[in-house]
Formats: sequence, C-alpha cells, structure tokens
Amino acid sequence: MNVEKAKVLVLGTFHMAEHEGLYSNKRQTEIEELVSKLVNFKPTKIAVEKVPEDSVFTNEKYRQYKLGTYNLEMNEIFQIGFRLGVRLGHEQIYSVDWMGDADMDYGEIEKWVKENQPDLFNEIYNDLFVPELTKNKRIIDYYKELNDPIWLNKIHKHYVNIARIGDINNYIGIKWLSWWYKRNLIMFSNLTRLIRSKEDRILFIVGASHPAIVNQFLKESEACEIVQPLSYL
Repeated sequence: MNVEKAKVLVLGTFHMAEHEGLYSNKRQTEIEELVSKLVNFKPTKIAVEKVPEDSVFTNEKYRQYKLGTYNLEMNEIFQIGFRLGVRLGHEQIYSVDWMGDADMDYGEIEKWVKENQPDLFNEIYNDLFVPELTKNKRIIDYYKELNDPIWLNKIHKHYVNIARIGDINNYIGIKWLSWWYKRNLIMFSNLTRLIRSKEDRILFIVGASHPAIVNQFLKESEACEIVQPLSYL
C-alpha cells in the first residue's frame, strides 16, 4: 500500500553572484520564467543554502522585498527564492545549510592529487564536465542541464572518488570529504525538520553539486517523496 508523504524537490542551481549580465532585461525575464515554472510545484515552504544563524538577516531582506523597499541582489536565494515566496504568499524563507570548518580546502585537495597521484587525478578530473551558462543559452535550459539525473550522478561519482585521494593512514581526500558529507547530512536533517504534515511540499534551492547526495539521503530515509525538478522545468 502506498502511503502518502510530504514531497521534497531539490533544485540544483548555479551561484548567480559569480555571473555577469544577469540584471539585463533578457536574463531577468528568463529568471521570471523559471520562477513561473516552479510556482506549479506549489511549495508550502522554500528552503535555501543559508545557515540558520543568517535566518533573521535573510528574512528581514525578504520582508523588505515584500514591502517593495529592497532591490534583489544577484543571488539565487533572492532572485528565485524571494520571487517565488512572494508569488505564493509565504511568510518566511527557511535556512537549512551548515558550514563548520573543513580540515582542508577543496582547492588544496585538487592540487595535492595532481602533484602526488597524477594517474588518479586524470581518472577523476579529466571527465569532470560542468555545464556553463553561455550567451545564447536560456536560463531555464541551463537549469535543465544542472538538474539532469545523468549529470548529477557523474558529480556524485566525482565526490565519492575523492575518498581515494591519499594513502593508508594519510587520508587526504577524506579530510575534506568528511566535512562535505557532514554538511550534506545536516542539510538533509534540517530539510526533514521542515516536514510537519504529508501535505507539505518543500522546495530546496541549493548549489548543483548537492542534489545527488541530499536526494540519496532523502530516498534512503523514506521520510518523504522525492520530486524530480525536470518534471517542472
């Protein structure tokens, strides 16, 4: 017997602050198109890649945006989350991220394996493809690429293989990966805390490197029904 559960849609995103030209009329129209697509999911709560400690700050900006006194900064949390929240009449935005302190930076890991394990570096980095937002690519099409299950599985494979960097009793990759897994586990945990009833429909807007692992935790927990973004994009 199928038991109805709350629904969670994890939307992989790019970090808009790192791109130029998104304030143009063309790009702003494309962002609105994306928001209109996501409205059809009818989320009851919108979760974002912010730590809970920033929740008051984020929701004060959201309150100002609702009043028309805040011009959206170029950040996916504001450009997508705030617009969507206002369209749906939400009272607040939910912060579910965690950062903590990693033992090593990702760049240090990449540098170490390139210098010390070149064969492994070639194996796990040479076929690593990350879609790019090109001049003629629509934002909605870019999001389709970032949320393609085949690509997400390749990204997940990449992170799993980082555990192979290093040697016995010198677990270089795991020094960083243990922080990465903890962060995603906490995201998963905080998402499930938002579930109050089977009617809940939670949208989580997060960097595209996270959905595969967060969805895996959600799937294995059986705490909710996972909704695929491509069904709404």
